[in-house]
Amino acid sequence: MGLIRAFCAAALLLVAANVFAAKTDVVVLQNGDHITGEVKELKRGQLKLDTDEAGTIYIEWDKIAAVTTAGRYEVGTRDGAFYIGTLAPDTSGRFQVIAEIGTITRIAYLEAVSAWPIRSGFFQGIDGTLDVGASFTKSTGVGEISIDVEAARRRPGYDAFTEFSSNLTRQRDSSSTTRFTWLSGYTRFREDRWFFRPFIFVERNPDLGLTVRSSAAMSVGRYLQRSNHSTTLMTVGAAAGREWLTDGDPILNLDALVTFATSFYRYDYPRTTVDLSVMVFPELNHWGRVRTNVNAKLKRELVRDFTAGVSLYDTFDSQPQVPNVSRNDVGVTLSLGWTF
Repeated sequence: MGLIRAFCAAALLLVAANVFAAKTDVVVLQNGDHITGEVKELKRGQLKLDTDEAGTIYIEWDKIAAVTTAGRYEVGTRDGAFYIGTLAPDTSGRFQVIAEIGTITRIAYLEAVSAWPIRSGFFQGIDGTLDVGASFTKSTGVGEISIDVEAARRRPGYDAFTEFSSNLTRQRDSSSTTRFTWLSGYTRFREDRWFFRPFIFVERNPDLGLTVRSSAAMSVGRYLQRSNHSTTLMTVGAAAGREWLTDGDPILNLDALVTFATSFYRYDYPRTTVDLSVMVFPELNHWGRVRTNVNAKLKRELVRDFTAGVSLYDTFDSQPQVPNVSRNDVGVTLSLGWTF
């Protein structure tokens, strides 16, 4: 009981600290309006600002004339450079990033594509989304529940991320079927839009004869394009893992790895985002076998921080290791989401 009380007290203190934190950052719009609050982040062409009067608001980045912050931020630019410091106004069309040692970097507003606060608390540095969907067909007795979670914690020079997606299907007079994928890793950013990304990938799909497959991968990638409207990246690498089949002995996998991901976003209300990711695993120890995981998402804002979306997944195995199973598993899900 003492441990529970201590945990609850710590949680209350954390909430109180967030609620009553001084909001001393100032944003000046191009029309001359001044807004005081706490700058949360710059992401996908929008500045997220927490205010006392209007709650959390999103301001289009190209509509801002000046920004002043009390805390330090890591600012990323189109060319892949990162700068850390407080933000201050400069001449028209630019702002300053003032480092702790006093060094000043001047950046054009439209060259900046991200800004993340340098936070000391662990949970304060986490951002993400949660999407939940469900469907039921009375005539067939088929019901499905889907859950999709993405979370990332950004620190200077790197971020840690995790993504989990699951579909539970129940059918009358039949056992339940669970499919899931879990991707978790670490991205270390380098110069000129390059990065290193080790990660773990775990998946389950009985429809493809797969009880569980786990892989550990190392990849190197580059942002092909970054702006306040879209992002495109590509990586190459290698992976090693093991798969447990629904019928047969476990199999060792040694794979090459190619990934491609692109995102498009519109920040005029209602906010709309389109994301596409492709992972390709050509096996090196089972020549000719290729596995792919494709995911596509369309999200549209309903009200602040809540979205409606449709997602599509396609899992493919050119040479399933269990007889008489499908080579493809395709699914479409409608969901409601929350951004935190």
